Amino acid sequence: MSSSKTLAEEFGIEAIDQLDFEDPVLLIEDQQDLRLIVNHHMGKLGFRTIKQFANGHEALHFLKENPTQTFGVTIADKEMPILGGYDFFLEIRENPIYQRSAFAIALDSPDRSEIMLASEKGVDGILVKPYSLKDIVPKLRQAFKIFHNPNNPELVYELAKKELQSKNYDKAFHIYRRLMQTSQNSARPLVGMARIAIERKENEQALKYLDEAEARNKFYIHTFSERGKAFALLSKTEDAIVQFKHAIKLSPLNPIRYEEAAELLFKLQRHQEAIDLLSIAIENKLSFPRLHHYLSQSYFAVKNYKAAIRHIKLAINQEPENIAYLNQLGICYKESEQFEEANKTYNTVIKLDPLNRSALYNKSIMLASKGQYEEAIKLIKRCIEKHPDFDIAKRKLTEFEERVQKAV
Repeated sequence: MSSSKTLAEEFGIEAIDQLDFEDPVLLIEDQQDLRLIVNHHMGKLGFRTIKQFANGHEALHFLKENPTQTFGVTIADKEMPILGGYDFFLEIRENPIYQRSAFAIALDSPDRSEIMLASEKGVDGILVKPYSLKDIVPKLRQAFKIFHNPNNPELVYELAKKELQSKNYDKAFHIYRRLMQTSQNSARPLVGMARIAIERKENEQALKYLDEAEARNKFYIHTFSERGKAFALLSKTEDAIVQFKHAIKLSPLNPIRYEEAAELLFKLQRHQEAIDLLSIAIENKLSFPRLHHYLSQSYFAVKNYKAAIRHIKLAINQEPENIAYLNQLGICYKESEQFEEANKTYNTVIKLDPLNRSALYNKSIMLASKGQYEEAIKLIKRCIEKHPDFDIAKRKLTEFEERVQKAV
């Protein structure tokens, strides 16, 4: 092996010469008018597919739900509600569930220091707003070329992430170890190695890697997020919460930090702890639908139905036709014995989605709780007809029919 080889060459990463207009583009911009104009003109310039989002949070959840979706290049505005361009970039670069592409940040009339800061953060390109549409293609081509430079270690990190996601743990570990040898002050390779250890259920070993990562960089947020996961899997919930809170302290306005912690605490059924942690987001003036949904679920679990209803309504205010949120509201009303409101909510869901299993089932349960068994039976039969594998509903139908028989 020649010592002049780059890491990309060592691991067989093929160089890509230029941006292909057939590759989809990810456009994240909160100003709808500008987003539509850019989309229109990029289409005229030859780009075939442009996927648009109003903020980085929406884009991340799309990528999480569509893990095979790839993009040739991403354009993200720096300042956006909920999740701005830099925080979005940090997530797609660091988190192995995402595949990143060449990344260009859009800055509004920046001075020299802000342009230098963007470069220090590792972005591949900068678009200065208001930018001329004729400059887009040259700027994106330049960003693409920078990202795909064989000397760029980000290509190797992306390969390590792909191997980790494919559960090729030995290969992923080898890549991270090589990156650690070439980046002796970086915490990233050690956090990658810790993620592999967690996947292998070697949580104590993961903690050792994370201790070394912190020694290298005490401000690297993902060290503390991963340590929280490792502690949680070791049933050291209190230690896990301390780590999640520290990650939040380092990045208090990033919704992903709250979501990651809440999801894990839900799995552990530590709902009061989830409330305490998510309340930090409220204190930091954060408000986004998933936050209020998480809080509603947590308050529901501790039987604080009034607070659960308040938060799920806040989520619905932002997404009025979100079926999951409406179903949550219906359940909250039902459990707090506000049957008329529950009935209205379930009817709204059924109007939006006539085959919705949760609404059909929960409304039938509510009717039965009020002694309206004939109506409950009709509704649950409709539910079973549309969802024949719904065994719980079948058992409830038998129970309802037996109650009717006894009453005769």
